[in-house]
Amino acid sequence: MLENFFQKSLMGKIGEVVVLLGAIVLGRYFEWEIANLLFFLFFLALFFHPVPSRLLAFGASLLLIVAAILYIFKKGSWAETSAIWAYYLMISTAFRAFSELHEEKDSGIINKN
Repeated sequence: MLENFFQKSLMGKIGEVVVLLGAIVLGRYFEWEIANLLFFLFFLALFFHPVPSRLLAFGASLLLIVAAILYIFKKGSWAETSAIWAYYLMISTAFRAFSELHEEKDSGIINKN
């Protein structure tokens, strides 16, 4: 329902821009690093324009592999950051998967035995 509002109405598109600009202001106010701000904007974009949960799961797996490689090469802070991002992507994957199940149940794809 919320997705349809943001995809079809001009007010929804204006609201999306306002939220993204608010996120940038928030990141500037709290002096976030640019990489963390971009990742936060990525999550907000996923909220407005959802992607399949399997892509999010692939991204989380990839970030965990990257974290392990970075840790091997003694890049501890980058490894920690990528592990945290992988955790956020795992949470986002779970929410999106539950949302997909709910959409399938509402559309009648899942049999009710």
